[in-house]
Amino acid sequence: MAKKMPHIMFLKVDVDELESVAKDWAIKAMPTFIFIKEAKLVDKVVGAQKEALQIVVAKHDTPVAVTATA
Repeated sequence: MAKKMPHIMFLKVDVDELESVAKDWAIKAMPTFIFIKEAKLVDKVVGAQKEALQIVVAKHDTPVAVTATA
């Protein structure tokens, strides 16, 4: 998915190694996908739900505005 959407940042975190991250973001199950925009949690998908993940990614995939210059 990351290769198909290079304008979106995908990160993988080992919560066993970084327990504070799991605690800070209330991650209680693996896998958990969290969506952050402007430093705020905007969505979350818990579990290996490929279709749900694709829907949420599409929901938050906002195209970059292009401005023309003269």
